[in-house]
Amino acid sequence: MASETPVRPLDGCKVLDLTAIVLGPLATLCLADLGAEVVKVEPPEGDSIRNGGSLKQPGMGSIYLALNRNKKSLAIDLKRPEAKAVIARLAAWADVVVHNMLPAAARRLGVDYESLAAVNPRLVYCAASGFAEGSPRAGEPAVDDVIQAASGIAALFAGPDSEPRYVPTLVADKVSGLLVCQAVLAALLAREKTGRGQAIYLSMFEAMAGFTLLEHLGGASFLPPQGPPGYGRLTTPYRRPMRTRDGYLSITPYTKRHWQQFFAAAGRPELGDDPRVTDAKRRNEEIGDLYAVLSGLLVERTTDEWMALSRRVGIPASPVHRLEDLVASGPLRDQGCLVPLAHPTLGDTLTVGPLVRLEGMAAADLRPAPALGQDSGAVLRQLGFSERQIGEWRSDGLVVEPAAPAPAS
Repeated sequence: MASETPVRPLDGCKVLDLTAIVLGPLATLCLADLGAEVVKVEPPEGDSIRNGGSLKQPGMGSIYLALNRNKKSLAIDLKRPEAKAVIARLAAWADVVVHNMLPAAARRLGVDYESLAAVNPRLVYCAASGFAEGSPRAGEPAVDDVIQAASGIAALFAGPDSEPRYVPTLVADKVSGLLVCQAVLAALLAREKTGRGQAIYLSMFEAMAGFTLLEHLGGASFLPPQGPPGYGRLTTPYRRPMRTRDGYLSITPYTKRHWQQFFAAAGRPELGDDPRVTDAKRRNEEIGDLYAVLSGLLVERTTDEWMALSRRVGIPASPVHRLEDLVASGPLRDQGCLVPLAHPTLGDTLTVGPLVRLEGMAAADLRPAPALGQDSGAVLRQLGFSERQIGEWRSDGLVVEPAAPAPAS
């Protein structure tokens, strides 16, 4: 029997991608990896993230490459009135619209929900911004750093000097982007049941404040409060990778059995009878003291010795990896997390593979991120515009297409 052609979950779904930087492009990347046809609309100068990270060619920076594979690029100046005809046809074509511009900017460009739903009532429309409309900070611009500060993350990440610090990854952008993808998928499923599209508005601040407070609401969970907010196990200064004889180790005994097994294997079984271990309430309240004891023991052996012990007794543990270790990791490549991808002008590249891999998805489906305007002509022809019209728009700068690319050297 002939094998069936693999079908990806979003094959046939069409996405109008009006996003920029990281949050929105991550959301539409996830949709593209799941099989959606994604048309990324960029201004003539391109998404500002195009030059972010490491550069081998202008406009093709490493962050842009990571977030925009499997997409088409239509470069058009949406500020010009002639672009409205293109937007109308894109809205009629699309199943999904995603953007992360300020609401006022979306209204000025005519890409607000009311304008696009008038063309296509079945649209699933998702708009992400820093702060919710109607809130005290509505309309203010926001980036990852600002949301880390506003949502309490920077304060939680304070160092020994109590100075707030940012987590050195774009955690607010990425969590919010994944929530946008989740919302779009749920709205597409709802549309299958109701036949109607809908508008979804995501606030980065609310998303990250809620994300933080899931475990840190603490005593404020109860009315009246039973204590301050915060989760002591996470805020104790001893919760950090700990020094071993030859490096660092992350190890997390969590249950009474974990602690007792660890102390027994470490040659200090009497510590397993300490009330701070045996009593769950005290273990939770005095976890910093237990981590201090743990820190004192870990310097007695090497990282490999502690890893062997942890595996033997089933305690979660890991050596501390550097970015260079991750890039060189054989297992990450074997599992499809890091994927080699040939690019027509950059040559061989390495990319992070799909974050979720479902049946029907394969590395062979991955296409490298497009040059600015690489697909402008093809998309406009697909929308029914004539060669003459496209040529006029190209000549007067409304639409941008790249010159013939130089081959990779």
